[in-house]
Amino acid sequence: MRSRTEFIERAVETYVDELGEARIVVVKPWAEAKARAAILRYLKGRRATYVTDIAEALGMDLDLAFRVVASLAKERRVVG
Repeated sequence: MRSRTEFIERAVETYVDELGEARIVVVKPWAEAKARAAILRYLKGRRATYVTDIAEALGMDLDLAFRVVASLAKERRVVG
């Protein structure tokens, strides 16, 4: 059995490793119409991408990105 100190050291090392892989995304305010246009521009020439990747690349709130993509899918402008 490991000592308590070893256990804590291991947990802290794991946390620091995971934190080092994290990215900070600066979310900008978007009007829905501008978000639609930006998403369509972003998707041009791309075969497929995740909504989370779109939101991260554009600095867009996840809820807005999912809402706009769902709307575009409903209009058959994108395949969801």
